Amino acid sequence: MDTALQTPNPAVTLLSDYESTQESVLLMTCYDLYFKKVEVSDGSGNRLFTVNGKTFSSWSWRRTVTDHKDEHLFDLRKIGFGGRWTVEDPSKQTICDLEHKKRFTEPVAVDATVHTQAGDQVLVVMRPNDYAATTTTVSVSDTTIAVISKVVDNIQAYKTDKERSVWKAKIAGGVDLSLILIMMLCRAEMGHVWKQ
Repeated sequence: MDTALQTPNPAVTLLSDYESTQESVLLMTCYDLYFKKVEVSDGSGNRLFTVNGKTFSSWSWRRTVTDHKDEHLFDLRKIGFGGRWTVEDPSKQTICDLEHKKRFTEPVAVDATVHTQAGDQVLVVMRPNDYAATTTTVSVSDTTIAVISKVVDNIQAYKTDKERSVWKAKIAGGVDLSLILIMMLCRAEMGHVWKQ
């Protein structure tokens, strides 16, 4: 069953250059367990973002996100050993904070506080549609802005030449694609590392 997607009002924008003009699809391919290389493309296969990280180079597992021109957009990093992340722009200003909520009762429930370009703080939530969380819904207030689904899960990928996982997001028009990418990365980390 398809979930009805709507544009949030007001818009929740981290990076205005990446706001979708119509309903869109992001495909995120993770090539390894620890996110050393991740590629994100649109529904036509055009690369939009690349995520690079170094395994065990820091406690925070810093991942650098660049656009299709290889311009640095932001860094996603963990905070401590629990389910918390922060997103920093290239000047090290925090633009989003994320926290894994209801860790034991509702896997992959994430609350994100977005520090918008307009200076507001907006709560964006990701909740599973089923216990296995093969599909999750991203919402602002009661407005569903995206649906993230696991497409491929190669648990034994380290033994093969296959990608580790592939994720698909269906996104409403007027939504910041970089925000949905952040939610996808957190969801994929929970799948890879925490097996949720």
